[in-house]
Amino acid sequence: IGERNMASMLKTLPLALVLISLLLIFSLRSWRMGLISLLPNIAPAAIGFGIWGWYSGEINLGLSVVASLSLGIIVDDTVHFLAKYQHARQEGRDAEAAVRYAFNSVGRALWITTAVLVIGFSVLMLSSFRLNSDMGLLTAIIILTALVIDFLFLPAFLLKFDTKDSKRHA
Repeated sequence: IGERNMASMLKTLPLALVLISLLLIFSLRSWRMGLISLLPNIAPAAIGFGIWGWYSGEINLGLSVVASLSLGIIVDDTVHFLAKYQHARQEGRDAEAAVRYAFNSVGRALWITTAVLVIGFSVLMLSSFRLNSDMGLLTAIIILTALVIDFLFLPAFLLKFDTKDSKRHA
C-alpha cells in the first residue's frame, strides 16, 4: 500500500506544484514571482525525503502523505513573503529594500508559526505507533527546511532574478 501511495503521490505532486505556481502567477500578477516561488516550495520536500532516505531508507504509508501535507503548509509562508515583497516593489522600493520590508513585515510571524508547527509535529515523534512518529519527524524536518529556504534562498533568488526596476512594478 505504501509503495502504491508513494507512486501516486509522485505522479500528482508535480500537478499540484504546477497548479500552485499558476495560482501564484495569477494572484501576484507576475510570471517571474510564480516561477521564483517554485524552488522554495519544491526543495524542502526533496531535502526532507533525502534526509529521510539517508536516515531510514524506508517509506511507509504515513510518509506517503507528508509531501502533500507539508506542501500545503510551506506554500503559505512563501506566499506571505512574496506578497509583502511585491507590495514593497509596487511602492517603488528596489529589490533589496523590498526584501527587508518583507522580512520586517512577516519574518517574525513566519518564524513563530514554523516553531509552533515543528514543535507540534515533533510531539508525534513520541508516539509508539511508528506511522505517527515517522510522519511527525519528516514533517517537522520539511517545515523547518522550508523556513531556512524562505529566509536564506528566497531573498537571494529575488535579488538575483527580480531585476526589473521598481518603477515598472508600480
